[in-house]
Amino acid sequence: MLSPTLVISVSCVYLLALFAIAHYGDWRAAQGRSITANPWVYAMSLAVYCTAWTYFGSVGRAASGGIWFLPIYLGPTLAMVLGWLVLRKMIRIAKTYRITSIADFIGSRYGKSPLLAGLVTMIAYIALQLKAVSAGYGLLTTAQDAGLTVQPHWVQDSTFYMALALAGFTMVFGARHLDSAERHEGLVAAIALESVVKLIAFLAVGLFVVYGMFNGLADVFTRAHAVPELAKLIRLEQSGSFAWTQWFALTLLSMLSVIFLPRQFQVMVVENVRESHLRRAVWVFPLYLLAINLFVLPIAVAGLLYFQGTQVNADNFVLLLPLAAGQPALALFAFIGGLSAATGMVIVETIAVSTMVCNELVMPLLLRTAHFKSEAGHDLTRVLLSIR
Repeated sequence: MLSPTLVISVSCVYLLALFAIAHYGDWRAAQGRSITANPWVYAMSLAVYCTAWTYFGSVGRAASGGIWFLPIYLGPTLAMVLGWLVLRKMIRIAKTYRITSIADFIGSRYGKSPLLAGLVTMIAYIALQLKAVSAGYGLLTTAQDAGLTVQPHWVQDSTFYMALALAGFTMVFGARHLDSAERHEGLVAAIALESVVKLIAFLAVGLFVVYGMFNGLADVFTRAHAVPELAKLIRLEQSGSFAWTQWFALTLLSMLSVIFLPRQFQVMVVENVRESHLRRAVWVFPLYLLAINLFVLPIAVAGLLYFQGTQVNADNFVLLLPLAAGQPALALFAFIGGLSAATGMVIVETIAVSTMVCNELVMPLLLRTAHFKSEAGHDLTRVLLSIR
């Protein structure tokens, strides 16, 4: 168990570092020396796709379904490698018509349908990310049996304060100004840094679990093979025959998600500085997905072996295994990685959804009122910023 003061202090220092990076990125952009005009920054920002579900939930999914966590990442890989021409076309269209959201993009292709745009606007699962951070904080700072958590009062719930901090970050670096292209260069720089942090943290946990708590991958899977309940997790066919149809459906859905999720469209299309950056992202992003998933199944199997006979939530293995092995520093680093995964998604998704809600739902309604009709031709910048 770690001191709450220590966990909060380290988290605050990390978030302040993100603030500094974002501020520096905005300052460089104002000086005409953009740090996001770099293909590596662009490619790493696409890893906002890997949320807290990737960081914590993939291990839990692997602990119950074996390799069935993979389609979520095979889809984006195939989309980038096979569909990069489509992505390039989307970037060109967005730049030409100054499209600032996926709702605007889809709506413009189908006659600016408010209904269609409104439906796309609703895609978000922000609360899940906040709860993942809250659960991780609880695991690190409270002595709990088998990783079970108790729901605190909202005043004591770290989720509430995390939401406030992220709201402040989003308002300062995401909605404090209006740009015809809706680009947020400081924010993208911070997201790229978060992508690096969560990858290093997850790999560090994986390497420690496999080579520190066990004697390598062969040892992990050999021990699992000796346990009938675990042996099925490392086989392709887990119930007599492989469900190819379901595998294909999940892969197809994930291919579409990397294009149509609001946060992905935001970083891949809206935040794109140069079309040529896509060529780097086509191979860097798939490699990133491969790297962050290398130890998912080994961690899941190792956790099931280590906590065999106890009731432990497999989603928490990334934090619980270092804690159980007496490595609180690694557990804290793993928490910071999970914090990066969650905050990156929340910030970008919030900006993307707020832009869509403002442009596609709220403003069309306000412009029908008598007051705003009388303001036709006037500057509505302050109104737009207030809505967002």
